[in-house]
Amino acid sequence: MPTQKVIKMVGEVSHGSLRVLFTDLPDGLRCEGEIDLCTRHILVRALAVAAERTRGDLHADLQGVDFVDVGGLRVLAEIAFGMAGDRRLVVRGLRPHAWRIAEICGWSEVLDGRSGEGIRQWDNN
Repeated sequence: MPTQKVIKMVGEVSHGSLRVLFTDLPDGLRCEGEIDLCTRHILVRALAVAAERTRGDLHADLQGVDFVDVGGLRVLAEIAFGMAGDRRLVVRGLRPHAWRIAEICGWSEVLDGRSGEGIRQWDNN
């Protein structure tokens, strides 16, 4: 029988169409809604707070995100590049349209989990 991942919520922030829940297991956050020009600043602040309170990898669950614009992807790429040491930004649930945008912008290598650098993509299982 497969084990089920337990997510422990420790706080939340929301603005407009984006809700961010801070998690302890795994360390990081879970986003719901849309990441765009109007909500991007919430993602930036939430990632900064989560990164400060996390010593290992920073996990970002985006399964509940219906839309992310190019600016939101850029935020993720910049955070991934800025992670110190062996720490990584681990993203789960990035939608196919977002991967296409990353390819067009030339960020697919940093966003590609197969490269072993930057953002790692989890499967949805």
